[in-house]
Amino acid sequence: MARRLGNVRLVTFDLFNTLYTPRDAVELTYARPLRRLGIQVDDAQVRRAFGQALAHMRAQHPNYGHGRMSSREWWRQVVSRTWHNAGVPRERLDSAELRAAREELIDGFGLATAYRMYDEVPRVLGYLRRRGVKMGVVSNMDESGEMALGHLGIRGYFDFVLRSAVAGVEKPDPRIFEMALNAAAVPPYDALHVGDSEPMDYDAARRLGMEARLVTRGIDPARLAAHPDKHIADLGALLDLV
Repeated sequence: MARRLGNVRLVTFDLFNTLYTPRDAVELTYARPLRRLGIQVDDAQVRRAFGQALAHMRAQHPNYGHGRMSSREWWRQVVSRTWHNAGVPRERLDSAELRAAREELIDGFGLATAYRMYDEVPRVLGYLRRRGVKMGVVSNMDESGEMALGHLGIRGYFDFVLRSAVAGVEKPDPRIFEMALNAAAVPPYDALHVGDSEPMDYDAARRLGMEARLVTRGIDPARLAAHPDKHIADLGALLDLV
C-alpha cells in the first residue's frame, strides 16, 4: 500500500497523458485536412512522417523555437514537413487552400474538441482545492496547452501554468521546477509533481527533492503493488496520498 504523504502544500502536473490526451490518433488529425481537399494519404505513412518532422524540429529548434521563431511558425514547419513526407508535393504545400488548412489545424491544437480529459481530473482538482493545496502546471508546451486547459474548464484550478516555451527551459531541466517552487513559495520537500514520463517528470522532480508520482495508466496491478511510492494508475490515487 502506498504511504500517505505528509505536508504537501503544492501539487504540480504535467499536461499530456496526465490531465488530458489527444482525442484522435495523430495520423487522423494530420490526414483529415488533406482528405477534405481530396488528397489521399496513408495513415501509417502520416504517422511516420509526423514522428520524423517532430524529431527534426525538436533537434534543430528546441523548445518550440524559443528565441528563434514563434511557436506558431514552429508548428507550421512541423505540419508542412509532415504533409510533405507523407507524399504531398512541395509546390502543393504553397497553395492557398493548404496554407489555410494548415492554419486551421494549428488553431485546433488549443481547442477542447482536440482532447479528452480524464474522467477523474475535475474530482481530484476540486479535492485538492478544498484542502487548500496550491496547484500548478509544469509542462513542455506552448500557448496551445494553456488554451486547452481553459476550453476544458479547468484552468481556474491552477495558481500558475509554466509553459516551457515561455520559461525558456524544458523538463527535465531543474530550473523549470525551481520556477514552480518559487511561484508557490514552497520548498521542494513540501511539493509533489505528477506526470507520465519517468525521465521528464518523475526523475527530474525527485532529483530536486520533490515528491513525485508517475501516472502509468493501464499498469499491471503486480507492478503497481511492487512500486507503490512511484507509480499510480490514475490521478484518483491522489485522494489517498494528499
